[in-house]
Amino acid sequence: MVKKFRLDEHKHEIQIFSRRLVVACVVVALLAMILIGWMNNLQFVNHNYYSERSEGNRLHSQFIPPTRGLIYDRNGVLLADNRPIFNLTVVRELATEFDSSLALLREEIGLSDEELEQYQARLSRRAVPMSSVPLKFKLSDEEIAHIAVNQHKLPGLAVEAQLVRYYPFGESIAHALGYVSEINREELQGMSEEQVLDYRGTNQIGKTGIEKTYEDYLHGSVGFETVEKNNRGRVTRVLGRNDPIPGMDVQLHIDVELQRAAEAALGDRRGAIVAIEPSTGGILAMVSKPGYDPNLFVTGISRDQLAALNSSRHSPMFNRAVNSRVPGSTIKPFIGLAGLYHGVVTPETLISDPGYYRLPGRARPYYDWTWWVDKSGHGSVNLERAIYQSCNTYFSHVAVELGIQTIHDYLLTWGFGTNASIDVPEANRGIVPSPEWKRAVKNEPWYPGETPAEGFGNGMFQATTLQMASAVATIANHGVFKRPRFLKAVQDGTDDFADILFDGEEVTQPLLPSPENIALVRQAMEHTVSKPYDRNNRRHEGTAYPFVAGAKPLAYPMGGKSGTAQVVGVQVDSRGNRIEPDHVSDEHLNHAMFIAFDASPQSRIAVAVFVENGEGGSSVGGPLAREVLDAYMLPLLEKEAAGADTLLLTSRP
Repeated sequence: MVKKFRLDEHKHEIQIFSRRLVVACVVVALLAMILIGWMNNLQFVNHNYYSERSEGNRLHSQFIPPTRGLIYDRNGVLLADNRPIFNLTVVRELATEFDSSLALLREEIGLSDEELEQYQARLSRRAVPMSSVPLKFKLSDEEIAHIAVNQHKLPGLAVEAQLVRYYPFGESIAHALGYVSEINREELQGMSEEQVLDYRGTNQIGKTGIEKTYEDYLHGSVGFETVEKNNRGRVTRVLGRNDPIPGMDVQLHIDVELQRAAEAALGDRRGAIVAIEPSTGGILAMVSKPGYDPNLFVTGISRDQLAALNSSRHSPMFNRAVNSRVPGSTIKPFIGLAGLYHGVVTPETLISDPGYYRLPGRARPYYDWTWWVDKSGHGSVNLERAIYQSCNTYFSHVAVELGIQTIHDYLLTWGFGTNASIDVPEANRGIVPSPEWKRAVKNEPWYPGETPAEGFGNGMFQATTLQMASAVATIANHGVFKRPRFLKAVQDGTDDFADILFDGEEVTQPLLPSPENIALVRQAMEHTVSKPYDRNNRRHEGTAYPFVAGAKPLAYPMGGKSGTAQVVGVQVDSRGNRIEPDHVSDEHLNHAMFIAFDASPQSRIAVAVFVENGEGGSSVGGPLAREVLDAYMLPLLEKEAAGADTLLLTSRP
């Protein structure tokens, strides 16, 4: 059957097409209007907003950390340097495949869980979005090569160079310099807004020692630059830069050669040595052993390394120079000066020593150290002999005559019982006991029987090696007290250093009786190391003579005083005989101390030695003190002699 064609169908199709065309035109017109409206919104209404966002995706501001100031010794030897390392860093916003990147890095460069934990901690402290955060420090050449080969699989990760602290002398000077390490949250929270801004882009801050004390000098001021980055976060060009201001270099009083000589003198012993320049108070050396390598902390110490340091029975992180408190008989010259000042003795006063001291009306004896080898005692003793033979009985008598409160008030003027140093804030104050102190600390009154032992250093009085070095430096300086300090000079904006004058330099001076009496004590301390046995007047040699001047002639006058501090109390029977324990462990041996100085009129060095469980102040501490003095004085004397010879030759006609 053939379908018939109707003439009106063509007209109907035209109508349908026309309606569709109108609808299409309306839709196109609406879309065009929307597009025009959106373009108007982009180009006119919100032009500034979108322009800034566009630039923000392309342009980035990043902070530039300042170069940390260097630290030099008094002779210009570099003690703290900056060295370049290469780190693997992450811009977290661009690390779109972070989990797979980590899996790859674990396989390629051995990325550890601990490094990832440390990265997460750094990321949480990040102050600026789109800034890089270190994931792994100190990449080796092989690790850098592995990262470069797989760079296309590591979006948002890059290898960046960084300058970090390096301590060329390592353990030798760790306790004096301290170290830098990563900033933690508590340190950031303790900063002002301006300080926080100055530490953006910086991972490190001084944690201990000189690095912490002079952080403001050493750190510098942060800079910034504006860079253009592509869609992978890589910098394509630098558009603007405000350079950082580097930290100032500082110079210390430390003599690194003397520091190393003191370290070598201590050897494997536990203890401390502090050397001071009497005329300035400058700390020439500060050694505490055992020590630690400060370089371990710079980029973050591992858990295992930190645990090893903290669990060591010898406490290498403990600074024995400023925290161990054991004076022993080294306090006797100062008790003698107190007796002279307050008039309870004169240089000629003689006190009988039968080998012990008894309080009037009391039966308990306070035995002299000689009692254990010769029960006859020292006989009739004046102050000079009491010092160089270290007579406990004499100083027990002086202490009782003075009274504990007078002793307390006098010793405070010598820097005991306080931290008199200018730039060693972590130094222990020690203890200068008094009735008020004992009542506050022990809730007990002061008993008369406690006073005699304060005269010879085996009571409650405690002083650090630094305090003893400062006190003997004051004797060496003829009674003029200079506050101990490390800092000598700071870079003045040029290549030169400007000496530093500290605020608060004026302090209470020691209460000295007279120049003649300080000279008497200096002479007595000289006899301690240089006076041999004299048969004619039956006076014994100085306690340190066999171990110091007697072992090898001195090239310069030297004064000293030994000390031995009991760790375990001595037990005696009813007849005063020592009861020896069956076995005494090393930890229970007595501590050895020795203070010494160059006894020439212009005394140039004073030293305090502390040997933990060293047993003999004279036999152990004395030779160590001389070894340190020799290391400083002998080259100095050679230079002076060479200078004198040159002057003599040039002055001849």
